[in-house]
Amino acid sequence: MPVTLVVAEKPSVGREIAKVLGLPGRGSGSISGPGYVVTWAVGHLIGIAEPGEQDPAWAGRWRMAMLPMIPARFRLAVLPESARQYEIVRGLMLREDVTAIINATDAGREGELIFRRIAMLAGCDKPVRRLWASDMTEQGLKKALAGTEPAETRRNLGLAAFARAEADWLVGMNYSRLFTLKDGSLITVGRVQTPVLKLLVDRRREIELFAPRDYWTVEATLAHGEEAFAALWHAPPDYKETRIDRRAEADAVVEGCAGRPGVVLSVESAARQQKPPLPFDLTTLQREANARLGLSAKDTLAVAQALYERRKLITYPRTDSRHLTRELFAEILEPLRAAYAHFPAEAQAAAEAVKAGSRRFECVNDAKVTDHHAIIPTAARAARQALSADEWSVYEMICRRFCAAFMAPARYSASTVWAEVAGQRFKATGKVFKELGWLTAEPWRAAADNPLPRLRKGQAVAARALEARAHQTKPPAHFTDATLLGAMETAGKLVEDGELREAMKKRGLGTPATRAQIIETLVARKYVARDGKKLVATDAGRHAVELVEAHLPQMVSPELTGEWEKRLADIEQGRDTYPAFMRDIRQAVGQGVQAVRDAPLVPHARLFGAGVDRDGFPLDAAPPPPAAPPPAPVAQGAPASAPAPAASAPGPGVRDRDGFPLEEPPRPGGAPEEPLGPCPLCGRGVVERAGAFECQAAATGECDFAIPRRLFGGEVRAALVRDLLSKGRTFRRTRFVSRAGKPFNAHLRLAGGRVELDFSD
Repeated sequence: MPVTLVVAEKPSVGREIAKVLGLPGRGSGSISGPGYVVTWAVGHLIGIAEPGEQDPAWAGRWRMAMLPMIPARFRLAVLPESARQYEIVRGLMLREDVTAIINATDAGREGELIFRRIAMLAGCDKPVRRLWASDMTEQGLKKALAGTEPAETRRNLGLAAFARAEADWLVGMNYSRLFTLKDGSLITVGRVQTPVLKLLVDRRREIELFAPRDYWTVEATLAHGEEAFAALWHAPPDYKETRIDRRAEADAVVEGCAGRPGVVLSVESAARQQKPPLPFDLTTLQREANARLGLSAKDTLAVAQALYERRKLITYPRTDSRHLTRELFAEILEPLRAAYAHFPAEAQAAAEAVKAGSRRFECVNDAKVTDHHAIIPTAARAARQALSADEWSVYEMICRRFCAAFMAPARYSASTVWAEVAGQRFKATGKVFKELGWLTAEPWRAAADNPLPRLRKGQAVAARALEARAHQTKPPAHFTDATLLGAMETAGKLVEDGELREAMKKRGLGTPATRAQIIETLVARKYVARDGKKLVATDAGRHAVELVEAHLPQMVSPELTGEWEKRLADIEQGRDTYPAFMRDIRQAVGQGVQAVRDAPLVPHARLFGAGVDRDGFPLDAAPPPPAAPPPAPVAQGAPASAPAPAASAPGPGVRDRDGFPLEEPPRPGGAPEEPLGPCPLCGRGVVERAGAFECQAAATGECDFAIPRRLFGGEVRAALVRDLLSKGRTFRRTRFVSRAGKPFNAHLRLAGGRVELDFSD
């Protein structure tokens, strides 16, 4: 009897599908029944093989000579922790009675990658159909099973998935090794991770360099008869600026207008409306949950995934669309009925608008639905007591936003009054809400009235009270999960306008499904620290970005990486191709490695500001190193790569093509160098050289550990280096000089192959 194999992404999803298919029992790796076998991955079962498995020449200790590592064809490897389940899935795929396969992994790029890698490595060539489930309810799964489509319809999605994974491998493997070898300390680089870190480093720099500035505004209470209203002074000639830089000028405005009569110059009133918001996609849900509930992007995704998979209360959450299809809209009363159980007034208002059919809803637009429609409630009714506090809070946000999308606009009257007192102009604005409309669904949004008196042009007013109020400019705020997600969505451009954000989405950093993990990766690698809601780049993160930026500025560019992300989206839509994208990535990585490898290591003074080392302390001025002697002439008939004669060995401080110090000529008499201690990076000996204390392996390009002789404005002596290498910290304090030229005493200590100041006793 022919059997159809269904492959889900997770065991929980597989068991739900088995239940809908009426398969009995619970298997450990699969569930069988008449005509069907259901099995599952456990997330990714297969990844791209390690460099040493791609090419034996790339195995072992990291060396510059290995780079660039660009496989002609990427080999895949089963992840060790998933090997058992892979063998189960592979065996089922190759079973003789299995004649058809349904790919039921998550709808989206990563789900497609999980299945296609398994099928590719297993050598499965049986016909495959794609299941595309909007929700995990029984009704939703039955509809998805009845409407499977040929796997070929998602071929471009699979190609984009492979391109994303291979591009990340090329960038991560090559540039992480390149900069680690170059710097002598572990530096991790990622196609998306590094540009995101750049946003955080730049924000930290802006805050640290910010110089607050005092300014003043003049605030007035104007009165017409018994009715008073607040107004704000505006500066000539265009009357747009309200700030005054000098206190005396602000006081002069107050003194010149106090108690003086005035006149209304103009009154403008207009009927306005605030249109309903679109339903959530994942990024806007994560931003809202961070701002309102304090949940991190990662936590919000986990809660949303639980509401989708376990609770079956919301549709697929890993979506980048905020719109719904016309097909779904035809059934929209079902989820509204489920929302009515907890939000009756809001759901009823939305349902009445839908049934009236008197207006077009902006959220219904087939052309703007990508892989999946917006996140909305399912037809399943929630039992509040069964949900955790976070689950309920996120579910409530989704329901309220869903109802709001179909409710009436908020309508209000906006008024602007210009008045003149003693030749100075003041502006008053007011807003009076006539209908709250959709704002009742999200009551936390401000909708306060600020009515103004009924005024006409030419009416008299009096300046009842004036005040010169002092202010101070504030630095930009540190990123939070919410604001960083917004910046990632638009490739670093801080865009608040909803329509413009929508237009820029395809050029964002990462995807809605990956952005939370990118943030968590930066935190785990200690490149970013959480301070309450704030995300702050650490010194290590700053060093990594500034090192990469100094040598390979395009790799920290949010715009460039955003363009790459757009190309991946274009591959999904058939507007770009996998070969063209990968050709460009391979070329970019190869050229990048070559450029950095052939360049000398950028001095720390360039990385951290003129005259400042990686720890923020000044480097003593020193004459430029002597120019390297010209290369020795190549003997006639000798290959171009022939080494120069030993007599022309370069002097101290000259570096080879990999940026590593070249070995100095042997000491007189051939006496061996006496190591001062073991290298903290590779374990070999550290020896004294002309300009620094360096690892012996520096000459061969295998290690780049070095301690400069001049550091923090002071001299580093051999005895201090012995202490550092043997104890990790100097025994005695040493005299250094601050940036301001003031002497101070401190210990030195080793931290991850770097020398830092230590002020503890």
